[in-house]
Amino acid sequence: MAQITVEEFRNFFKYYKGEEHQQRAVEQLYDDLKKKTKDDNAEWITTYRTPAAVEEPVKKPEVSGGICTPQLMQQLTAYPADSFDEVFVNDCNRLFRETGFDAHLDAMQMLMANMMHETCNFLYMKEIADGWAYENRSDLGNTSSGDGPRYKGAGVLQLTGKYNYSRLSDGIGDPKVMDGVDYVSNTYPFTSARIWIEENNLLSVCLTQGFDQCCLRINGGWNGYEDRLNKYHTCQKYMR
Repeated sequence: MAQITVEEFRNFFKYYKGEEHQQRAVEQLYDDLKKKTKDDNAEWITTYRTPAAVEEPVKKPEVSGGICTPQLMQQLTAYPADSFDEVFVNDCNRLFRETGFDAHLDAMQMLMANMMHETCNFLYMKEIADGWAYENRSDLGNTSSGDGPRYKGAGVLQLTGKYNYSRLSDGIGDPKVMDGVDYVSNTYPFTSARIWIEENNLLSVCLTQGFDQCCLRINGGWNGYEDRLNKYHTCQKYMR
């Protein structure tokens, strides 16, 4: 007598919709089962009730070439090369590549200099303030309790506010961005600035108007201009 396969047997459960003939069939199956198979601690019942532990895959850093390396970062900042891991340098290269800066050395130098200034040579990758000043700021999308600190400034250009975090999350397809500032500053220290850079046409500003206007577009004024200029000269020396 031919027997059904395991896969065919699984399909009985897959397509079970509680229809009357299906219920009768399940009752018949129950009657045919041996008593020990119906015990509450039977192996198949325990297995069925207990999901297997699934380990989250470890997120490996994106492997990407580009101008940014730990050695370059050491030259630019005077911090040891081993201070800059793969996630950091790869995300920097990703930002340059995805915004088109990687095709224009001078523009890359301008942007790098400003990012160095904004973060004190990448020492502060998230806002120092606690973020409570942003609490209940509906213009930033902070409408739930704790949104202010959770979505305070992150990354090289200080991505701020739940609304902007959600735009980043949607743009790169990573829902964990909504975990908040710690995740973003550690995982997307540079990519967090991509949307702002694109929407403010920063590459075009750099190419057509030069360094001063790049600083003005990023800062909105002239705060720290001398430091930005000094860092620009450093970038010109080492970014080749």
